[in-house]
Amino acid sequence: MEEVAEGLGRGLFRLLKWIIIDAFIEFFVYGYGYVILKIITIGKYPKPNQNNDGLCIVAGVISIAVTIGIIMLFNSK
Repeated sequence: MEEVAEGLGRGLFRLLKWIIIDAFIEFFVYGYGYVILKIITIGKYPKPNQNNDGLCIVAGVISIAVTIGIIMLFNSK
């Protein structure tokens, strides 16, 4: 009986971890990348009828890294 409970618990925690990580990437990283791309291209890109999920996520990850780097640079003094 312990093996069944352990397997269910492990599966439940994997599902929760996947939901939390996916929600973070989907809402925060994608949204940040989308806004950054709109600001950099002055509203021309990404276009609304195209699938730009990967590009927005990559732009979000890069811009978050740059933002953290800038914060670290200014707070090191």
